[in-house]
Amino acid sequence: MSLPEISIHRPVFATVVLAAMILMGIVNYSKMNVDEMPDTSLPYVSISITYEGAQPDQVDTQVTQKVEEAIGEARGVKHIESTSREGEAEINVEFNFGVNPAEAAQDVRDKISAIRGDLPDTIKEPVISRFDMNAQPVVSVAITSETASMREISIFVDDVLKPRLQKINGVGQVTISGRQEREIQLLINQDKLNTFGLSVAEVGQQLKQVNQDVPAGKLSNKRQELSVRMAGNFQMVQQFDSVIVGMRDQMPIYFWQVGAAKDTVKDVLTTARYDGKPAIGIAIGKQSGGNAVKVATAVKQELTQLGNELPAGMELQLVRDDAQRVAESITEVWFDLIIGSIFAVLIVFWFLGDWRSTVISALAIPASIVSTFLFMKIAGFSINSMSLLGLSLSVGLLIDDAIVVIENIIRHRQMGKNAKQAAIDGTKEIALAVMATTFTVAAVFLPVGFMSGIDGQMFKEFGLSIAFAVLVSLFVSFTLTPMMAALYLPVGKPSMPAILRGPWQHWQHGFEHVTEWYGRTLRKLLQSYRLRVLGATLLLFLLSLGLLPLLGSTFMPVTDQSQFTAKVQASSDATIDTMNEQSAKLTAVLQTIPEVRHVYATTSNRQHNLFVQLVPKKDRNRSQKEVIADVRQRFNALPGVRADFIESDDKPIAISITGPSLAELVPLAETVQKELETVPGVQDIASTYHAGMPNLNLVLKEERASDLGISSMAIGTTMQTMLNGSIVGKFGDKDERVDIRMRLNDNGRSRSDMLRQVYVPSEHQTDGHPLLVPLSQVADWQYTTSASDIRRYDRQKEIRLTANTDGTSMGDANDAIFKQAQKIQLPAGYKIGQAGAANDMDESFSNMEMALFMAIAFIFMILAAQFESYSEPFAIMFSLPLAMIGALAGLFLSGSELSLVSLIGIMMLMGLVTKNAILLIDFAKQRMQEGIDCKTALTEAGSIRLRPILMTSIAIIFGMLPIALGLGPGAEARAPMAHAIIGGVITSTLLTLVVVPIIYDLIHQWRNRKTVKK
Repeated sequence: MSLPEISIHRPVFATVVLAAMILMGIVNYSKMNVDEMPDTSLPYVSISITYEGAQPDQVDTQVTQKVEEAIGEARGVKHIESTSREGEAEINVEFNFGVNPAEAAQDVRDKISAIRGDLPDTIKEPVISRFDMNAQPVVSVAITSETASMREISIFVDDVLKPRLQKINGVGQVTISGRQEREIQLLINQDKLNTFGLSVAEVGQQLKQVNQDVPAGKLSNKRQELSVRMAGNFQMVQQFDSVIVGMRDQMPIYFWQVGAAKDTVKDVLTTARYDGKPAIGIAIGKQSGGNAVKVATAVKQELTQLGNELPAGMELQLVRDDAQRVAESITEVWFDLIIGSIFAVLIVFWFLGDWRSTVISALAIPASIVSTFLFMKIAGFSINSMSLLGLSLSVGLLIDDAIVVIENIIRHRQMGKNAKQAAIDGTKEIALAVMATTFTVAAVFLPVGFMSGIDGQMFKEFGLSIAFAVLVSLFVSFTLTPMMAALYLPVGKPSMPAILRGPWQHWQHGFEHVTEWYGRTLRKLLQSYRLRVLGATLLLFLLSLGLLPLLGSTFMPVTDQSQFTAKVQASSDATIDTMNEQSAKLTAVLQTIPEVRHVYATTSNRQHNLFVQLVPKKDRNRSQKEVIADVRQRFNALPGVRADFIESDDKPIAISITGPSLAELVPLAETVQKELETVPGVQDIASTYHAGMPNLNLVLKEERASDLGISSMAIGTTMQTMLNGSIVGKFGDKDERVDIRMRLNDNGRSRSDMLRQVYVPSEHQTDGHPLLVPLSQVADWQYTTSASDIRRYDRQKEIRLTANTDGTSMGDANDAIFKQAQKIQLPAGYKIGQAGAANDMDESFSNMEMALFMAIAFIFMILAAQFESYSEPFAIMFSLPLAMIGALAGLFLSGSELSLVSLIGIMMLMGLVTKNAILLIDFAKQRMQEGIDCKTALTEAGSIRLRPILMTSIAIIFGMLPIALGLGPGAEARAPMAHAIIGGVITSTLLTLVVVPIIYDLIHQWRNRKTVKK
């Protein structure tokens, strides 16, 4: 017995099987992770190394290059990206997809440990973490207060908030902006130091000997054991005043005589503001491979508990919440899916004219979707925009098989057969065609599911979710549909509300006239106009290809997320106070814009980062792009301000200029930037190279220094201690361990003429003390400028130019840019290349070409197997280029660009449009086997199959209509796919009804002639 016969004869068994699948689908849905997109994150390991007081070029040569060389030998390294800035090195290592992040981190840790002895002694221990330091945070919060100071808020963040957040599973980097850390500073008075003839090295050595808690061992006898220690920790900061820091003329010199101890805070390097108020900002990132929504949800739960523990006067503000944004996007996709399903069901109801047959067909949608969650869970998928988009786009497909089966059963009932026999015969007659159409759709998405790279991961869940859903719908149409038709589908007049009966009958009569006209027209075309029809179709296809240059191309459409980031680079000599003042002004400008809801501003590394949250999309009249254009105009009107805007994770245009020398790269990058400024539609051009950082370089007088016993190390150590300071110990205060930093007081560190008063200890001695030599005798100094940071990419120095586009596509802009770049003469060893999204787009389009070729090959194999012919499938596959006509026209008319999303839509069309051709040709072959000639069989097939073909096509179109309208959050990323599919379905349906029969007739005629010759 076949599957439909088993279901008809054993309805309880069929019902229980389906109920079990639906139940397991519901249970597994609740267990699936939720995310915005499938996990496309590559394994990243980040290394952060602090080298206090070092200039960017020193950090680059002494730290960064050595670390890069070591970790370059690690297994699976794809790219190494680094930034060397004042006092800090950041190295980001990207590994090939599939490398375990934990193993990668351990491998990097081992490589760095092996070269630790080659790195400067004064660096802090490298911090190695499993996250991408360039990735956006998943949650950002700000703490403000009208009463508490920034120091009091910082204490709460350090002692309570940060430890609680770091223990959450999946949390990676926790970055704090505006924090004020406690520090004991021993501030030296330079004039007094010189008066007593002391060097900073001598004072520092004495200070390191005190405030020590030293274990001494144990005293033990037969009765007891005592632990002995030297409890030398100071209890009060004032105790440093009485420390003897030197002896002169047998007289002790106390610290209070040359300096002062101060309980204060470290130098503030970052600031934060929330809606203009000073704040402490906390940005929480996820670990490499972590689930953003899961991490964000767990962080918010912890923040809710912390909100009840906040000290009086403090307020915790949620600045950025990816979980909320993702939830809104997922809700919108569900809304599109439900509305699309309702539209599809209404179309089916209007065509069938009977609510019972409509309900039987419509049950395939929820049954298939819910059951699909079982197979998605088994495959390890998550609930995300792409997997739900696949289900939403397949709504028309899910009801498609049931429509064809139920329509054929109704036709057999009208022949006078009883309910069970009609259900068996009707399903059996159409079974091969339905299986072929479903398998072609599944075959299209199998290559998508196994594509490599980021795009492969992204669309794996999309493609395989559709494949799972249509295969489940095939099972439903062979079990539930015929079983319910045999039990509940009466024959007779259609059953519908009386108010609709009249209009429906008029429409029905009209449709019958259209069917008759189509049959007559098709016969006439088959007899006399075959070549003319094919010529006209070819002309349409060529004209549609002419639209390709007009579409433009991009990697992924930019969505209106109601949030964006503005970056403003400050001058290279800007102080933290200047930065803070400028941050307040920029925030004030943003707050005058009505669409701006909140502004979170942070400053670090002489750059302002302003995260702007807009009112929801539905509550404003202007789009996100229009608001950004307004902000750009206002910012650029401010003196010295040039803003850079980022709408998503990165800017669409990125040009990488690499080479061995920064001196050669700078003029080369300036030339490229000038060419870039001439390209129409390119704006917000920004460079990673920031010149003008003022330096004061000390140049050793070699001969004189050698005679006086002065080394460059002695000068460097002295100056580093005086200006940056050196840590001479830890101060214990209850459970707190605070750094003790010795350096010159503020007055000594604020003027350059202090160098003339600096004395450096010599290797020579006088009166048992090191000879102190004026710095001016052994060194000259000169003012220079340098880059504020040095970037490297794959162990080559790099300057990267980034830009946004307006009025042009990413692909067109890149083509224009590199056409200009070809005119530039490059020195040997230097290269100009694209980076970022452009590289991803090229790789994705290349992978899509291969996937499209494989999909077409699979479709041909399935059709050849069904029809047992190598030639007849070509008639059906001729519908593929017919779909391209409408797909390109749909993208053009809707203003959509050719992107990875729209290409997936075109690929989906490959499976959709063959369904109609299969239904047509399969029925024609059945009629021909009964002895009817080819042209008559094709005419009858067209007339009889016109209703199910139009019904399924219109159901697919209306099922995708909510997605095509693109009204909700994140809809811009989904709409191009629907535009391509709707356009392709319209043209392929109309042309398939004419062109496919003609092609099949020509193939049949050619085969007959070949047979006659034999």
